[in-house]
Amino acid sequence: MHRKRPFFARLVEFITSGLVVAMGWEGDGLIASARKLIGATKSLEAEPGTIRGDLAVNIGRNVIHSSDAAETAAFEIRL
Repeated sequence: MHRKRPFFARLVEFITSGLVVAMGWEGDGLIASARKLIGATKSLEAEPGTIRGDLAVNIGRNVIHSSDAAETAAFEIRL
């Protein structure tokens, strides 16, 4: 998916630079609820009180990832 993109090497370096906690959440309406809790992808647009709004540095180091759909989640969980 991202392997051929120009930022891939930096992405791998960042992801492997420290601990990673992977979680799979499930439940009714979870994707929308999780994305509200997490905040906008662009940290400068994320509301205070969200994970990204309080903790993210920039879009490349935005602290957390969330799938945008059940199909995407299924793919990403297999990764």
